[in-house]
Amino acid sequence: MVAETGDERNRPTEPSSHERHPGTSAGPGAPRDPADPPGRVDHVARDRRHDLIIFVAAIVLALLPTIQLLGGHDWNPTTLLKVGRESISRPVVDRDLAPVDYVNGFGHDGQQFYVVAAALPDLPRIDGSIDRPRYRARRILLPALVLPLPNGAPKVWGMFAVTLLSIGLAAVAAAHLARRAASPDWTGIVVGLTPALVFSLQGTLADALAFTLALWGVVLWRRRLGWAVLLFTLAALARETTLVAPLACAVVGTGRQRWRLVIPFGVFAVWSAAVIAWLPLTPGARSSNIVADAADQLSWPLSGWIAVGLDSPSGLAAIALTAASIFAAVRLRDCLPEVALWLAVDAVLLVVSNTEVTFAPANLARVTPLALPAFVIALGRGRGRPAASTAKVVSRPT
Repeated sequence: MVAETGDERNRPTEPSSHERHPGTSAGPGAPRDPADPPGRVDHVARDRRHDLIIFVAAIVLALLPTIQLLGGHDWNPTTLLKVGRESISRPVVDRDLAPVDYVNGFGHDGQQFYVVAAALPDLPRIDGSIDRPRYRARRILLPALVLPLPNGAPKVWGMFAVTLLSIGLAAVAAAHLARRAASPDWTGIVVGLTPALVFSLQGTLADALAFTLALWGVVLWRRRLGWAVLLFTLAALARETTLVAPLACAVVGTGRQRWRLVIPFGVFAVWSAAVIAWLPLTPGARSSNIVADAADQLSWPLSGWIAVGLDSPSGLAAIALTAASIFAAVRLRDCLPEVALWLAVDAVLLVVSNTEVTFAPANLARVTPLALPAFVIALGRGRGRPAASTAKVVSRPT
């Protein structure tokens, strides 16, 4: 260990050059400042290299099965929308993207996201072309991000690109959390194998985007609360279920932090009220407000599991995801308490999900996208090294 001198202990508390320009003295290409311990600078540089590798590796892992899927359908972009033959979104997709690769039944949510994206900025145009306009419009961020792109294939590929980049960024965020838990940062790569995010990529869903924003909010909230609040807010506008992340941070935070962490809830409430005022009410009470929509997917504990069969793929997936979430929450509760709370809430939601959620393993995985990455981080706890910001500095041979 390098011993501190009296002068070093009395050094002013102004930010070091590393804090102003992490990994360097005064900026890119500048010589190292003696105030920056060499061990710390090396750790930061190594972390950045690892982040880049993890980002690329997670993208490749998620992309491989998706390439196989698209290749089997002549690279038709509508394969990513899961357009149902009986869907009310079919006329819009037919108009913009013929020929369309249909699936049986009513299809999945990707087609709904496309209809919203194609209608923006005239949002009321979605009425009559999707099943629940108010419910879909609350999750506005993904369609809004591709607003500049023309309708048709460019818009579909744009949403695909956003989702793919989101998976890579989520892997880097998971690596940062792994370092805090003294787990190998390579565990972040497992994000590229997370079923919920791969399903999001193959079905043009907002899950990956929302999860990434929320996960980076968890990474940043202790040191960059303002940025974290912004990320949590954007995550809620992509998928409101991610509000569990700022809630978990508020529970373990201070009074001042808690007040600021309320902002994402307020912004989402305002947007929801604007959607109600802007769009017509569609048939069915469940489409009128967020509480009714949420309650419609919940039931008595374990009833959804029993209905599909505990020995069915969905039943086994529910058991595995719940067990993984609980194991990770227990293992990470002292070093990452906000992550542990997030996992605990997700586990409860799994237990009380009804058959609208439990009918397919992929749908169950969407309830708790954090389960697999957190489980792997928890397994590796104590086998990695601390993050660069907290790592001990050791002297190097001269």
